[in-house]
Amino acid sequence: MEEKDLNALVRKLQMRLSQRKLLEKLQAQILKDFQRSGIGEFQLTSTDPADWNEEIRVVLQKLSENELQHLLYLIDIPELILQETFKHENRLFYLSNAILHRELMKVFFQIQYK
Repeated sequence: MEEKDLNALVRKLQMRLSQRKLLEKLQAQILKDFQRSGIGEFQLTSTDPADWNEEIRVVLQKLSENELQHLLYLIDIPELILQETFKHENRLFYLSNAILHRELMKVFFQIQYK
């Protein structure tokens, strides 16, 4: 099952978890994947998830193309989405949004099939 609508996915998850618990799990998943890729100094500093896209974008900006590709591979961003981002002027914004979406899906699957 692939959720296209991020808001619908969040609503489904909130039926199972409190918003605070959902955000904790999402933050933990993001940190886990960034650490797996070797980006150990990364930390989401904001408690507001609306700021996370910008925080991730800033980190993506600092990565070499190889580091970025490695991170996206570990997070498992689909190739089709990667190709779509090349069409946009603000590529890193779309990549950070794709990262958040994929990480949220991972949390959903962990909860769904636990």
